[in-house]
Amino acid sequence: MKNLYILGAGGFGHVIKDMAEQSGKYKSIQFLDDNSNEAVGKISEVNTYNTSDACFFVALGNNETRLCLINKLLAINCDVVSLIHPTAYVSTTVKLGIGCCVLPMAVVNTDSIIKDGCIINCGAVVDHNCIVNEGVHVCMNAVIKANNEIASLTKIEACCVVERG
Repeated sequence: MKNLYILGAGGFGHVIKDMAEQSGKYKSIQFLDDNSNEAVGKISEVNTYNTSDACFFVALGNNETRLCLINKLLAINCDVVSLIHPTAYVSTTVKLGIGCCVLPMAVVNTDSIIKDGCIINCGAVVDHNCIVNEGVHVCMNAVIKANNEIASLTKIEACCVVERG
C-alpha cells in the first residue's frame, strides 16, 4: 500500500480524499496545498514526498493548472494515479490516462479514450468510441454522445448534451 498525496485541499480535494478512503487502497492520504492548515506540506515541496511508497493525485478544478501540475509531477518521476469510484462503470476496453478520476455513477462506455488529467464527474456519461482529450472536465450529469471528440482543456457544463458533430 502506498501513501497518497492529494495536491489541493479544496472541495474537489476532499471529494478525492473521500473516494480514496473508500477504496481502501492507500496506507495514508494527505494533502499538499499552499493555503490550507490541513496540508502536510506545500505543492512546491512535492519532491520531499516523492518516495517509492508515494503516489499523487492533482485535485485542482482549473483544467490548465491541473494538467500542468500533472506534467510537472511526471517530469520528476512521481507516480500519478487515476481513481475510479466503485459505483462508476468504466468499460474494460476504455483507455484511461494518467491523473484522471471517474466519480460516482459516471459511465465511460466501450472503446472510449480518456486522456491525461480528465475529470468525469458524478453521473456523467461518455458514450462509446469517444475521445476526451487532455485536461477535460465533464461536469455532473453531462452526456457526450457516441463518436465525439472533445478538445483539450474543455469544460462540458453540468447537464449539457454534446451531440455528434
